[in-house]
Amino acid sequence: MVDQPKVGRKRRYCRAACRQQAYLARKLAAAHELADDEVIVKRDDLVELQDALYALGSALEDVAGDVDEARTMADLRRALDWLVSQAEPAARLWIAPVSDRDS
Repeated sequence: MVDQPKVGRKRRYCRAACRQQAYLARKLAAAHELADDEVIVKRDDLVELQDALYALGSALEDVAGDVDEARTMADLRRALDWLVSQAEPAARLWIAPVSDRDS
């Protein structure tokens, strides 16, 4: 089978729901006179993100010292396990712009 050349322009959005979300974000940004690279997020979401990033940064500093002082593979494993446990909240965090429905 031969691949047929694609006709037309590339898709900008993966699905209709993504296109709708982008439209709502543009509409809300225009209503609040925001620039294209600015969004409105809930304060609680921002605080949660800042807390998770602070914890992750602190964990990275701690683990860097632990790795330098590690004498065995078990010491390294403990340090890395602790780093993973501190990174998980930041990895699970997802912040979406506020939409008209949320405000």
